[in-house]
Amino acid sequence: MGDYTWISTNVYGSLPPGAILAGHDSDQDPIFVGRAYHNGEMLPAKVVPGKQQAYVPWGGQEISKHDFEVLVGDHFSWIPSSGGSVPPHAIQVGQTGEGEPLYVGRGYFQGSLTPGKIHPSHQCLYIPYGGQEHRLEAYEVLVQPETWVASSGRGIVPGTVVGGHDCDGDQIYVGRAYHEGDLLPAKVIPNKGCAYVPYGGGEVVKHDYELLAGYGYGWVHDSHGNVPSNAVLCGRTSDGEPLFIGRAHHHGSLTPGKIHQSHHCLYIPFGGEEVRIDHYEVLVKG
Repeated sequence: MGDYTWISTNVYGSLPPGAILAGHDSDQDPIFVGRAYHNGEMLPAKVVPGKQQAYVPWGGQEISKHDFEVLVGDHFSWIPSSGGSVPPHAIQVGQTGEGEPLYVGRGYFQGSLTPGKIHPSHQCLYIPYGGQEHRLEAYEVLVQPETWVASSGRGIVPGTVVGGHDCDGDQIYVGRAYHEGDLLPAKVIPNKGCAYVPYGGGEVVKHDYELLAGYGYGWVHDSHGNVPSNAVLCGRTSDGEPLFIGRAHHHGSLTPGKIHQSHHCLYIPFGGEEVRIDHYEVLVKG
């Protein structure tokens, strides 16, 4: 988390590389994520380079700002929400004069997709548009979701990625753990109080591990050690070879494991053994 920064600029400055696209104006001009001070508050801003303008919503009005900051970074996603709620890993932009956190949201309004401020205590998103501050009950929240969270035993954090299920129906989550110098994909089963990694022909129990938490993930079919370009890198062997996260059906389970490209397969930990599988699904982002 925190793989981003805010770059100071103004309406006449060029947009910094890596600026986060938020949406578009009603005339399709691109809008980027920014923030600016107004009346003692740090507020989310809509930055419209094509108009050399930036605006914040405040006090019922759309207020033009000459100086502002632009959000730059990677691994962002937009997650649907409503009623002032924000999911884990939401991007906090600033706060009100009373210290209440404000988050970046966006919503559709009169042909635009406009960013603004999620004000949790007001149970809504406010966007600046057409000279006014407009209230939206449903919106999307900007999050930077991909993170590995240290855990152990039965610990699960909000937003943990589901990997599948065990043959007895227990839910399995995506994790990783170190073993013999390798950082390996792990199947984490909270109901069993531990995680398992495939290594050296065996299924190795791990009580300390990391969980993958975030949004915007999916699974795509592949085989024989191949992975798509947006596959999630989980770890590496002690020799430096990348390891990716895969999963496959096996004996009534849907079990995650490690895709080992030089071995042309997926290995999963199951029933005390490391099981080789040629056809599998790959965890991807975006």
